[in-house]
Amino acid sequence: MDVSDLKPEEPHEAGVPEKLADQSHEEGARILADEARDRLTDKGFTDQQIREWAETYIAEEGSGSVDGFIEWIAREERGQG
Repeated sequence: MDVSDLKPEEPHEAGVPEKLADQSHEEGARILADEARDRLTDKGFTDQQIREWAETYIAEEGSGSVDGFIEWIAREERGQG
């Protein structure tokens, strides 16, 4: 999956309904956002955008790796999710 063309935007700006992780998954979303932060800020994402993507990803997927998270963002931005 080519993630080189990620757009620094919030999920709703990419047409993805934003979701909040339930209380039992909030920590996982925070950790995932922290782990992916360097890679996504290099692409222009703000901390808020990263946090919102992580919340939505964890709410939908339950868990995942940084690579899987970033690939998921790329798919969602292309409307292929």
